[in-house]
Amino acid sequence: MSCAIDIADILLKNECLQLSPSSPFTYASGLKGPIYCDNRQILSLPEARLKVVKYFLEKLSESGWKYDQLAGLATAGIPHCAFIAHELNRPMIYIRGKAKGHGKQNQVEGKFTAGQSIVLVEDLINQGKSLEDAIEAAIAVGLKPVGVLSIVTYGMNKSEEILGKYKLPLISLTNFSTITHLALEQNLISAEELSMLNSWQSDPVAWSGTTA
Repeated sequence: MSCAIDIADILLKNECLQLSPSSPFTYASGLKGPIYCDNRQILSLPEARLKVVKYFLEKLSESGWKYDQLAGLATAGIPHCAFIAHELNRPMIYIRGKAKGHGKQNQVEGKFTAGQSIVLVEDLINQGKSLEDAIEAAIAVGLKPVGVLSIVTYGMNKSEEILGKYKLPLISLTNFSTITHLALEQNLISAEELSMLNSWQSDPVAWSGTTA
């Protein structure tokens, strides 16, 4: 079983994935969509958690990326980043969604030096807004992102544009197509629902507008 199918199977069997076409979810981007993937639930599942970390370690090793630190994205990317850093005995930092409103008002937390290269660790990439915010925050303090790891990507055009803008490669353990087609195979969704999901994935702005 491939990594993409294995992780998709874990998400589906543990009900980390929810479909709600009649009552769409609202994402960080402000857009609405019929799918919600809650990777935080993996933290409560030791076997699944270990498998996710195992795949991350394998993919990171295969990537050949040269980096000084791992950087977890708030909030759900932080624990997985910590697991990876612990296994590799490598330093890590984390990046807040926005600068802290008190104290040093940091957005990037931890010990680092300007000029260091980092690998960003995210749990889910949808439109890529939180990813772009993290990239900008890292660059603002002199850090150099060299790649992105994620558990899931929806493969949206917007997120692809952001990755292209900063010339960052993405390695995701699974993706929208694998998840939805496996859900169909497992009779968790109908062909009609798959079509609806594909319609949303191809044009989330237009789809979101029809639910307003």
